[in-house]
Amino acid sequence: MLRSKNTKFYNNKKLTLDVLLALSSLSAMAAIDSRELEQKTAEENAAALPEADALPEVSVTQGRIRAGTPQDAARTGSKTDTPLRDVPASVAVVPKEILREQGVQTMNDAMRNVSSVQPQHGGSYGYANNYNSRGLSINFLRDDLPDGTAQNGYFRTMYDIERIEVLKGPGSALFGSGGPGGSINVVTKKPQAQYNLEVGTTFGSFSTRGAYIDLTGTITQGVTGRLIADTEKTNGIRGLSREISEFSPSVAFDYADDKTLMLDVDVRNIKVKPDNYGILFDSQGKVADVSDNARYYTPFDFSQQHINRITATHDWALNNALSMRTALSNDSRDLDFIRNAGGNGGDAANVSTGRNLRQQSDNARYTTFQNELTWKVETGSVKHTVLAGYEFKDTKNDTVRVGYTLPNITNILNPVVTETSLSGLAVIIAQGFDRTVTSDTHSVYLQDQLAFSEQFRVRAGLRNDHVNFEDKGLQAGVFRDIDETKNLTTGSLGAVYQPTQNLAFYTGFSNGKFVNIATESTALARVPESSEQFEIGTKSSFLDGKVDLNAAIFNTKRDNYIITLPGASSGTPDGKDQSKGVELDVGVHPIAGLNINANAVFMNAETKSRNVATNAIFGVTNRSIYGKRPTGVSEQIINIWTSYEIQTGDARGLKFGIGATHKGDAYGDNLNLYKVPAYTVYDAAISYAQPKWEAAINLKNITDITYYVSPTFSGALPGDPRSIFATLCFNFK
Repeated sequence: MLRSKNTKFYNNKKLTLDVLLALSSLSAMAAIDSRELEQKTAEENAAALPEADALPEVSVTQGRIRAGTPQDAARTGSKTDTPLRDVPASVAVVPKEILREQGVQTMNDAMRNVSSVQPQHGGSYGYANNYNSRGLSINFLRDDLPDGTAQNGYFRTMYDIERIEVLKGPGSALFGSGGPGGSINVVTKKPQAQYNLEVGTTFGSFSTRGAYIDLTGTITQGVTGRLIADTEKTNGIRGLSREISEFSPSVAFDYADDKTLMLDVDVRNIKVKPDNYGILFDSQGKVADVSDNARYYTPFDFSQQHINRITATHDWALNNALSMRTALSNDSRDLDFIRNAGGNGGDAANVSTGRNLRQQSDNARYTTFQNELTWKVETGSVKHTVLAGYEFKDTKNDTVRVGYTLPNITNILNPVVTETSLSGLAVIIAQGFDRTVTSDTHSVYLQDQLAFSEQFRVRAGLRNDHVNFEDKGLQAGVFRDIDETKNLTTGSLGAVYQPTQNLAFYTGFSNGKFVNIATESTALARVPESSEQFEIGTKSSFLDGKVDLNAAIFNTKRDNYIITLPGASSGTPDGKDQSKGVELDVGVHPIAGLNINANAVFMNAETKSRNVATNAIFGVTNRSIYGKRPTGVSEQIINIWTSYEIQTGDARGLKFGIGATHKGDAYGDNLNLYKVPAYTVYDAAISYAQPKWEAAINLKNITDITYYVSPTFSGALPGDPRSIFATLCFNFK
């Protein structure tokens, strides 16, 4: 029997909107810019200079645009402190300064700063984050640890994020199970020794309002802490509301000169109204010509998710050459939802048929243990950075589903959704299940980064995952028992040539394998997914550091994933895709205060499966999907963001920003019969920062165009109309 949607709410940790809004009001609302210790040091050093030379904002700007450039080190690329110029793979970084400057509200907004990453509706169903990169699916990490599954994930906020790092392509040699398109690693804010209190509020279009508090500092000798608590609520467009409360305390114990223990707690309560349809396609394969406010989803759709996660991380520098990192994470999630599933676009009479509904409860637990050694050693003239690790992952998910048939929508051009409750709806036996999905994985991995000289470096990695997975329970009233064990071996190999300190060329190969443990398919696939990627590229800086350029040419493949085709009643594990293309990430900062960041991807993505599909509306029967573009993939995406901050005078601290996103067309089905048009959206921002406070206004879709973020299964999700959001906060040091 399904659990009630009114599951327990963590009463001792609940943070209501009213409490935080009151707190922010008492603090006069507050400054959005949180200076870290090194930035404060830069300010103090500059204070003795004349005002024209004392520009701490320049330090912030320089820190912002240097993120992701060859000199930066992102652990997602190597799990070590290796600079990105020495990593033979493409890694993008989105720092907190960019997130703040652009007024980023959602992960979709954040991912515009990363070439080729785009929202993918499949697996998110309107209530969670899901993406593809280089045309292929992608997975999430949180501080280097797995963050749930790609399907039935959760909606991520920006309050506790220090930066976002994105590894392009398979990362199984480092991270094990992962999407073929890459990994999004959310790096969270850590406790700081210097006391700082930041309190803020955001409000704006769609009755959006939210508040947060971020408190950090020294608790006692050798102990620092941080508390981030936030809440937000929005009515959203088309009635797609969102209500989130989060509580994230962390404590760091520096109990010895060479040892640190970090404890991190993460409690979230998330309610999001899902929309699995968007605006339906008509019988001509176009998005129906209706108002953006047209609604085809079931009125009582809902999703509610509770997340309790605790993580302990221990770092031990045994000596100057050898260090050990140990991490243990326990993550429990309760997910309840009612959402739409199957449904067709409008036929010649503008009728939508085949609609159904799913009521589901998932009770999942994820436990991960990692122990890693990093050893820096020399053998003759060759310098090595060796990473050796062991990982254990345990997953258990008790899941229950009931499927229901729904009435047709008799006119998609004037939609009327008639169902008002589950009462009276016919049960779809084939969709129902009551099952337990489990897996345990023991992994060992080894990586060696070899520096033969200052100009030539090689990286080689190898990993073995011993996976046992089970899927037991009732499916369509029949007991099913899947019990499989797989040994998955993956690796990476690459080289970097650096003719100068500011110019690096690289080439790399990586592959991936994993068992998809998500509950969305009617049964776990017995054949693991696999992927591989070949890549060549450059990471460089020009004109005395005023121009940074990352460029990559890639060829990425994905095999054996679950694919459900039009006209088919269930999915089969014979999906096969390939994407080839070029990516560009450019940062230009010609003068103090002026920064231009741009990224682009141009690729060719194709389905390589020999399967056939059917679409009765178009009169298509058993047509091959080979050579078609995978669903939801745009082959051209260009993003640019330009900002300027006044450096001197009374207006110092005033910043202006403007940006544009162009996304090419995409298809909503495997036969490429339903098309989502291309679009270009413009955003802008203005902010004024002072040492103790900051105010910002962010404008989204300033030309108020109608556009669609991504296709669903029978329609397309509209993007936000013209909207405005304001942020106020105070910063107490």
